[in-house]
Amino acid sequence: ERKICKICSHIFYESPKIVVVCIPQWQDLILLCQRAIEPMKGQWCLPGGYLETKETLEEGAKREVFEETLAKVENLKLFSKAELIHLNLIMFCFLGQMNDGTFDTGEECLDVRLFSSAEVQNMELAFNAHKFSLDAFFQSPEVGNIHNFRIEND
Repeated sequence: ERKICKICSHIFYESPKIVVVCIPQWQDLILLCQRAIEPMKGQWCLPGGYLETKETLEEGAKREVFEETLAKVENLKLFSKAELIHLNLIMFCFLGQMNDGTFDTGEECLDVRLFSSAEVQNMELAFNAHKFSLDAFFQSPEVGNIHNFRIEND
């Protein structure tokens, strides 16, 4: 049921927010960040955030990686999509190659580090959608089939 103005009959659409994240790769390692803000402050996650107005998905993912890790990524390929029904969010996850091994801690992070796949597989991550995307990456890292997830609650 939609909210409708009783005076002019204007419909107020409630569209989901779009989140973009990236799995930044440097050689055989993956760059993760430790959150400095809520929700999940102190937990590790993929760099990412909300898509901005007039930004493509790829531009948003690159921007978020840079804001949080000061790393530059290229050759972004869409890898997975997660529909977080309970949060009214859609998350698009990209694979991206870091231009070089340069990175640092951005304002929204406590720490930023490169991890081996074995280390990441044993970590508890801040968000299930990130975990699902990384698990799919470890099982099948090639790009081609988009991995789709529907998450009813976190």
